[in-house]
Amino acid sequence: MDASTYNLFRSYFWELRNLYDGLVGSEFFEQIENAYQAINKSFKSGGKLLIFGNGGSATEAEHLEAELVCQFEKQRKALPAIALTNSASILTAQSNDHNFISIFSRQIDALGKPEDVAIGFTTSDVTIGNLHSRNIQEGFAMARKKNIVTVGLISQKTKDLLSLIDFPIIIPHDNTAIIQQAHLSVLHILCKRIEENL
Repeated sequence: MDASTYNLFRSYFWELRNLYDGLVGSEFFEQIENAYQAINKSFKSGGKLLIFGNGGSATEAEHLEAELVCQFEKQRKALPAIALTNSASILTAQSNDHNFISIFSRQIDALGKPEDVAIGFTTSDVTIGNLHSRNIQEGFAMARKKNIVTVGLISQKTKDLLSLIDFPIIIPHDNTAIIQQAHLSVLHILCKRIEENL
């Protein structure tokens, strides 16, 4: 391996390490615990999770769904979670007949109950004037309209969405790949916390 390749790899892992070092012992743990408590309360009251995101965040929504419906680290009962990114028919029909902005809000309107929790993943923020994260905004707004608690796995770039999120988990970074990596760690911590207290 040449020096430049080695330094590229080293730089990426050092950036992750520095981020994680900064998160340990901070209010970040409290953010995760607050989100867990909301999720736990929902499950105990017969609610479910409605999970959504775009692109890489869509795969994280589906990842969380799979860990809860199937299992994370131990055998246990299935837990109710739905990733709103799963149905190609719904996503394309709503986009084609109405607009892309409403692909998550429409499903939350159809499926959501007050005892549920809506969980949105995003590495960015709403950009006024185009579609950037507007579907995330509309998803959270519909959840609020239906009295559904909201959890947001977001970043330091996410500011305009904060007023719609009851329990934000904020990654203090602006690089999309690094934020997604940290979101994955949070996802696994939440699953571990959930399984330990069933």
